[in-house]
Amino acid sequence: MPLDNAATDSAVTTDTEAVQRSRRAERLLVPATFITTAGDSFQLTAATVLVFRAGHTTLSVGWLFIAVSIPQVVFSLAFGRLADKMDRRMLSVAADLISALSAFALPVWLWLHGPATLGSYLANFLLAVTAALFMPASNALVKERVLDSRLDRFNSHFEMATNAGMLLASSLAGFLTVAFGATPLLVFNAGTFIASAVLTFLIGPKPTSAAVGSESDDADARDDDAAHVPPAGPPVKRLAMLYANWNIGLLVANTLLAAVILHTFHKGPWLIGVSDALAGVGFLVGAACYPWISKRVKGLRLAVSGMAGMLVLFCLQPLNYIVLMVCIPIAGFFFAQGRISARTLLMRASPQERVGRIFGGTNAAGLAAGITANLALSAYADHTTVPYAFWALAAVQGAILLGVYLSLVKPMSVLERPAEVLEPTPV
Repeated sequence: MPLDNAATDSAVTTDTEAVQRSRRAERLLVPATFITTAGDSFQLTAATVLVFRAGHTTLSVGWLFIAVSIPQVVFSLAFGRLADKMDRRMLSVAADLISALSAFALPVWLWLHGPATLGSYLANFLLAVTAALFMPASNALVKERVLDSRLDRFNSHFEMATNAGMLLASSLAGFLTVAFGATPLLVFNAGTFIASAVLTFLIGPKPTSAAVGSESDDADARDDDAAHVPPAGPPVKRLAMLYANWNIGLLVANTLLAAVILHTFHKGPWLIGVSDALAGVGFLVGAACYPWISKRVKGLRLAVSGMAGMLVLFCLQPLNYIVLMVCIPIAGFFFAQGRISARTLLMRASPQERVGRIFGGTNAAGLAAGITANLALSAYADHTTVPYAFWALAAVQGAILLGVYLSLVKPMSVLERPAEVLEPTPV
């Protein structure tokens, strides 16, 4: 009995330390995400202004966004594999420091009177390459340091930080560019990467696994692991498709939203800003409510119902601009529920040794599909009407959602089923 009590005390101590390490990682990673996201938004806004002023064409701005998107499609999977082989914390820090140098190189280029358009393309291309490295490395770091039981709360805070950073930067970037010019924003962005690198470094090295004391302990550990691993394994590829479906819609919806406001409703850019703000507020409220809702609704059901609700509201938005403003914050709320749930499901299902390549590949596939869908549906909108493109996008995403859901119902029900406890047979 004393040995049992000692083992129990040791297990409790280990669990407490694991929770403390997880909370420390959460406290540092969330503000690092907020800082970096805000800096990226400042960078892109400032670069857009520089390119447009130099080229005076919409196409020149379009090429800037293409330069930002392509590296993530090409390099995300390869960098994800790299993240699974190297120290994920130091890889994330290295990506931040390289990004800081790339961001600071642009104002230096401008101070040396280099061409603004060429400098903007090159700097943002390099930033996109390092973003393709940072994305899988940071997600793998989250999987490595944050306990699975705390992923719901962490992912809600992570998404809130991401969107709050974008909202804050989007609302301030235009004013700051007019007041101070684009160059200070570029210098500020370099500083945000350094701050993010410092916060990530402060998480500390990965804790070493405790040595196992005896053969009986090894057997007990193997039996305990076997009791928690489903026989068929988690359906990672289908969960990745569920998560990638959000990226497809996000890329296309931004284009269609601008088109329906400017072309169909004949309203000014002010309505785009109002719509973005309303969507952001709805998302932030949804992300704040997610931990409470996720305790009452199972993960797959929440992910599917979140997207289904968002798609219904998405179909109503092109009817009238008043309907758009009413629907878009509610759609943002549903978006938060579905996206955070899909991200959490995929992260929990991903083996720790493969999470980098899983998230890297998912990001690459989602962006590639989103770019393709964006081009196809933009052309479709030009040949028909913009509302038809809205409904076509909803039909495509709805078909993907239905197919993935039907394929996931059975394996996810097995995963969520409590393990059977066998009573000892009396001798």
